Amino acid sequence: MTDAFDGIAGHRAALRLLSSQIESKRLGHAYLFVGEPALGKTTVARALARALLPEVPLERHPDYWEDDRRDNLRIDEIRLLPDRQPEHHQQSLQAFLSLKPAVAAYRVALITTVGRMADPIQGILLKTLEEPHPNRVIVLTTPSVSPFVVLPTVVSRCQRVSFHAVPLPEISELLALQGVPRERAEALAGLSRGRPGWAVNASREEGVVERHEHWSQRLDQIFGAPADAALALAAELDAANFEWRSSDRSVEEPVQFALGSWQLHLRRRLLDDPPRRKAKWARLLELSYDTLGYLEQNVSPRLALECFLLEARRADG
Repeated sequence: MTDAFDGIAGHRAALRLLSSQIESKRLGHAYLFVGEPALGKTTVARALARALLPEVPLERHPDYWEDDRRDNLRIDEIRLLPDRQPEHHQQSLQAFLSLKPAVAAYRVALITTVGRMADPIQGILLKTLEEPHPNRVIVLTTPSVSPFVVLPTVVSRCQRVSFHAVPLPEISELLALQGVPRERAEALAGLSRGRPGWAVNASREEGVVERHEHWSQRLDQIFGAPADAALALAAELDAANFEWRSSDRSVEEPVQFALGSWQLHLRRRLLDDPPRRKAKWARLLELSYDTLGYLEQNVSPRLALECFLLEARRADG
């Protein structure tokens, strides 16, 4: 494996693939990195870009284009001839890719969470993927290849690279190398669900472990409770999400955090309870993942949470 990916936790198969393609110079013209948020997709994409563009740091490299914002991408950021100057870039993506590399052997573009682009804008991106220029590499990331998130035609024009949960000892070691005390590193790794990016971000926050315990207790209180309790908790989390959207978003989205805590809680119950009780926890765990999928499809967070919590209340704990 090349030095390009040194220091990255996990993802051995993905890194072996990319390393071999760098060494053989047989790179794909477009990649789709697939995996849930905070697994390391963007970290790997930037490492790939640095390997292809070693001349200067990426943030000032003339042959690198990136959009990693949370906001939706607008059409003028993508199409060749925008109606007005792109707000966040010197050139639109298509204009950038239409030019030959300035100082490197490649031009590299990265768009994280491609589902931020509306279907018509993904359709414009599709034309670029269908008619690639030589020595251009596009990397897209997505948590899902659902047609509600990424157009199937976009998926079909990319080389798909899957990212999976990273072993917890590797995450703990990554945090320790960054100066996180060993006990805290192990606790955060245990809460990360195999997501090194989440663990690194959480290590910079106070009270993450306590927040996890709080939401686990709140779910316990729903088991066997009246429907009103489930609806009230859904409304509380939805209000917290609304407040989060107007903040600096330096912490994880409340609904995502709560669902992650509940998934860990349900997994532990699934492992610890006797066999006759496991089926209900398995069903709830599956429903929690369905709920995350609904959120990716822009279903109302409150409605998605109500459906999950109303089902959860039927468990007697």
